[in-house]
Amino acid sequence: MGIRTMNKIDSNKIDKEMQIGVIIKRTIAAGVAVGFFLLLFEDRISLLLGLVFGLVFSLLNFRLLQLTIEKSVKMSEKKAQSYVTQRYFLRYAITGVVLYVAITNPSLNVLGTIAGLILLKFVILVSNAAIAIKKQ
Repeated sequence: MGIRTMNKIDSNKIDKEMQIGVIIKRTIAAGVAVGFFLLLFEDRISLLLGLVFGLVFSLLNFRLLQLTIEKSVKMSEKKAQSYVTQRYFLRYAITGVVLYVAITNPSLNVLGTIAGLILLKFVILVSNAAIAIKKQ
C-alpha cells in the first residue's frame, strides 16, 4: 500500500471521526436545549433525569453501532451478517432494559427517557436534511 493510499485511508477515518464527534456534540447541545425547555414543566426533575438517562444510553448505543460497523467490515460477508444481527438485537435489548428501568423507577420520567433515546436519531435526521437542502 502506497503512502497516498495510507493518507487517504487515514483522512477518511479522521473525517468519519470528526462527523461522529459533530453528531455527538449536536446531540448534547440539543439535549441541553430540551433540558431547558423541560424546566418549564412541574415534574422537571424526573423529566430531566429521564432525558439524561435516555440520552446517555442513546449515545452509548451509537458508539456500539460504530464499533459494530468498524469490526464487521473486516469480516467475511457471512460472519459479518451474523455479527451485525447479534449486535442489533443486543442494542435493542439494552434499549428495552433502559425503558424498563425508566418505567419501574419513580425518579425517572418515561417520556423524558424516550425523548433522550430518540434525540440522537432526530439530530442525525435534521443534520442530513440540512445537508440535502444545501446540495440543492
